[in-house]
Amino acid sequence: MNKNSIKLQFSAEHFFVFCLTISPLFLLTVTGWMTHILLLCVLLAIYVLCKNKLSPVVNSINQAFVKLLCITLTLPFLGTLLAQVFRGQYVWAYYDSPTHVMLCALVMLAIIKLNIKSSTRIVELLSLSFPVVTVLALENILLHPNLFWGASRLSTQAIDPLAFGSLSLTFGLLSLISVKLHSQQSTILTLYKLTGFCVGVYLSVVSGSRTGWLALPIIGLLWVYFDHAKFTFISKIVTTLGILVLVSSSYFVSVNVHQRVDTTFKEALLYQWNAPSSAPNLNNSVGARVSFARMAVFLLQQKPLSGWGDGSFASMIDDPALSFAMHETKMTALTAGFHNEITANMVRSGIWGLISSVLLFMIPAWFFMRNIRTEQACQRNVAFMALAFLICQFVSSLSMELLNLRYAASFYGLMLAIFCGQILFYMAKNDDTLI
Repeated sequence: MNKNSIKLQFSAEHFFVFCLTISPLFLLTVTGWMTHILLLCVLLAIYVLCKNKLSPVVNSINQAFVKLLCITLTLPFLGTLLAQVFRGQYVWAYYDSPTHVMLCALVMLAIIKLNIKSSTRIVELLSLSFPVVTVLALENILLHPNLFWGASRLSTQAIDPLAFGSLSLTFGLLSLISVKLHSQQSTILTLYKLTGFCVGVYLSVVSGSRTGWLALPIIGLLWVYFDHAKFTFISKIVTTLGILVLVSSSYFVSVNVHQRVDTTFKEALLYQWNAPSSAPNLNNSVGARVSFARMAVFLLQQKPLSGWGDGSFASMIDDPALSFAMHETKMTALTAGFHNEITANMVRSGIWGLISSVLLFMIPAWFFMRNIRTEQACQRNVAFMALAFLICQFVSSLSMELLNLRYAASFYGLMLAIFCGQILFYMAKNDDTLI
């Protein structure tokens, strides 16, 4: 190999790392950013894999983990394909988001190969982008607020308040958690990450979206439980109480949080599980989502193997079994979706959509939790950060369709690929036995 080709390989591989590092940078502010950066990362990943095809993908690591995670990233595509086979209807548009997730398997494999050669700490570099994401979004809503949703629900022009609030909180939490990734701590770096956390939480509140709020106390409690080196039994109790007090105090300090939480409880209490057809449940935020889930179960029972595709169940709208929901609620599900990742996919792709959606969360969660228990600090910190990301995404998916949006699917798949690729490298490098 001549010097020019070596230089080209060196530059392309470092450009690959650079693209991964800045991949979330304009997710909240620039429409189409995530899908374009994913395409670039995939092309560079193919280059890395081709240039290093003679070297092993993994070293001493168990090949089963790599295969399992690659299969996991293909599940949305396979679920869509199986449903269309049973329907006898093939529509390419249904494969758009699943294909974005599936392509991320190439990125994961390239990260493993790249790390074996150069030991690049990609997740640590990636974490430096998280606070910038929130600050850019804050600047955007201050200068150009998206008032289409009203002054009480701010977001950017790129995404709606539901996704904006959820992703802002995700980036804020990841900014805070990622402080532990850096081997050389500094006051400036810590303040930089804390700024990202505070701005992310603030953006989530001003978005008016409750989507993802539950992730905050869950991740806080998991952090206390898993960080054995830092917390004794007594300090765990004290810190747990502190987290609960902090979360509870937000109810009294923030008017927005107070109103949204009160509304949630009121709407939940008003819901009737045996509502008569003459007085169906109201088409409010909580009531509609509960009705969506019940409608999805009914529709799954009608076509468990083929699913209904998108908006193909109009003939079932007036079925007496769905009399618990208002006509407006049923029409929202028909035209705008089910506002839940799992229920939306099980209506669209039947049992295959249900299985693929559940496993796309469960298998990575199992993998991350397994690695949280290792004695290796770097591996453990990345695994916990990955689990925090997954919890944020799962909680958000309970009230919005997450992976059916192209940019959201690209973001989820690429982040999984980066986290899994880094952890798989650590597993090969350390070759330790997880406890």
